[in-house]
Amino acid sequence: MGLPEVVSREEWLEARRNLLEQEKAHTRASDALNAERRRLPMVRIEKEYIFEGPEGKLTLKDLFGASSQLVIQHVMFGPDWEAPCPSCSGAIRLMTPALFRGLEGRNTTFVLSSRAPYDKIAKAMEEHGWEVPWYSSYGSDFNFDFDVSYDEAAETPLLYNYREEPWLRGDNAPSEMPGMSFFLRDQDGAAYHTYSSFARGVEYAAGPLYPILDLTALGRSEDWEEPKGRAETPLPADPTFGA
Repeated sequence: MGLPEVVSREEWLEARRNLLEQEKAHTRASDALNAERRRLPMVRIEKEYIFEGPEGKLTLKDLFGASSQLVIQHVMFGPDWEAPCPSCSGAIRLMTPALFRGLEGRNTTFVLSSRAPYDKIAKAMEEHGWEVPWYSSYGSDFNFDFDVSYDEAAETPLLYNYREEPWLRGDNAPSEMPGMSFFLRDQDGAAYHTYSSFARGVEYAAGPLYPILDLTALGRSEDWEEPKGRAETPLPADPTFGA
């Protein structure tokens, strides 16, 4: 287990100030990237997607509620699955009612969606004691159109993270993948798709867990991190963000 070098307080302060300059540059670069993300064009949603929740049948526009923005986390939970995937479940456990209320205070509704029928979703929430706005897209094209569910018989390319991936076909090919999709509603009530993110782009869904660990000396203790040898028993990436 390779721990950080031990130095004097003065040497540590010098190294820390040097790192601070890099952190400030990273923050400025992140702000610039966020601005470019907001400049992306958007696509009007023409298809009517139907979801099911505790209120019954709802359209995509209904999911906005009173907000102008809608964020949907695609939770991996297929129609024939008995439970949601462990990684998605780990993220859900960190979600609190305060998170959803806080986003609503910024004109943004955040919901979860899966292709499992709603009775399975309701059962999972009851078993785990989760209080989250979670809807079923069962029977609609929603997951397929937003590249998080896959039909191996489809003739069109199967995409994940905007790339055609050969591992989406064949033995052991996944039927569901994680992601987040973002929508905007204009003053006339039309809904638009503004952004989707996959792979490591869904780390935000895990709340403060990863950002806090990234500030520690041992990091996430996962096998891909640098410097190597920090973790006594390195873990595989959870969830797997390799795609």
